[in-house]
Amino acid sequence: MQTTPHIQGWCPGAWQPMASGDGLVVRVRPPLGRLGVAQARRLARLALVHGNGVLELSSRANVQLRGIAPGRHGAVLGALASMGLLDADAGRERRRNLVIDPLCRPPEGVQALGLVLQQALDAAQDLDGLPAKFGWSIEGAPGRLAGVSADIRLQRDAGGWLVRPHGRDQALQARDGNEAVALGLGLARWFAGRSAQRRALGLRPGRMAAMARELQAPPGAAWVAAQPEAPCEGPAPGAVPGLGWLVAAPLGRLPALTLLRLLRALPGRAGLRVTPWRMLLLEGDGDGRPAWWGAAGLDDDWAWITGAQDPRLRVSACTGAPGCSQALGPTQDLALELADHVPEGDHLHVTGCAKGCARQAPATVVLRAERDAGGQAVYGLVHQGRAGDAALQQRTAAALRDNPGLLFSKE
Repeated sequence: MQTTPHIQGWCPGAWQPMASGDGLVVRVRPPLGRLGVAQARRLARLALVHGNGVLELSSRANVQLRGIAPGRHGAVLGALASMGLLDADAGRERRRNLVIDPLCRPPEGVQALGLVLQQALDAAQDLDGLPAKFGWSIEGAPGRLAGVSADIRLQRDAGGWLVRPHGRDQALQARDGNEAVALGLGLARWFAGRSAQRRALGLRPGRMAAMARELQAPPGAAWVAAQPEAPCEGPAPGAVPGLGWLVAAPLGRLPALTLLRLLRALPGRAGLRVTPWRMLLLEGDGDGRPAWWGAAGLDDDWAWITGAQDPRLRVSACTGAPGCSQALGPTQDLALELADHVPEGDHLHVTGCAKGCARQAPATVVLRAERDAGGQAVYGLVHQGRAGDAALQQRTAAALRDNPGLLFSKE
């Protein structure tokens, strides 16, 4: 039996954490998607002192602290403010829902444009009417962040920048970054107005994709063709020449002690880019494995994923029970146990309920925690679908572990 989960309609932040089964979830949005070594070290210590000792890498290139007791939230805010990781207020934090292309290079101008957009969003109080999950992305090349959710994408191209609303295979052409930001803010203001109209009628504000066809090009601008949006799993872990090394945490969960070991070994001027693929980019030249690789613990296969063929890249899972109060069963251990049985090119998603918080894209197989007619915990099996789709059958966790190969059987 599938129960209907409660959909919050917003994501946690630092100012506005979300209550869960293991305490508060505090989401930190690193400015321009980057953490210095000192900042990352203090985040790890916050997780140890105030949370459950684990940091989570989100699909919005954020870092989450879990298990924060409500009485300690104030101390966490103070610490984040002291390290430059807290916006001035909740409104500014919510507007700065921005994913920066972590694979960008200086000539692309992504970081510079990100700074301009951040400053503009900080001052744009007329955008407070946007839906809570309204987000932006900035890409050094169209398609580099394909599959990453964004209502407005700013994409570098040969003519300058493309400003593209989600749900439309057209974009506005901008000559430079300032014009791109101005055009993007214009689209966002239009959508904020439409959202206000819908709220006045008692309706949900909706999403940009559902209304993008109504958009009109502003005076002096014109729509140009853009590449069709396509889902993408993102790059694989490994060396990125000229930028550094992509390393993944299994299921995006990074023990604080594991991170601290890494940080002790990193060169002093290095930094971390937080990616929307639940990976970190360790800044460097990306030319072969550096001398500090072993000291950083990156040879520890349990803690890190550093190769493209690791089967744990083929699974995803939400927090599950008991960490999430809405989850009807555990998820993460089951996903990791089944990873070796997921064929190359396929994906297994294990979710505690029908929301599918850890993965919105379809998966080859979805296992959704449910209750059977007798109230016992089981997993609904969905093929080629999403967490909320109809399940064809139900299986117990024991049956899944006993016969994992049947999940991907072609018979």
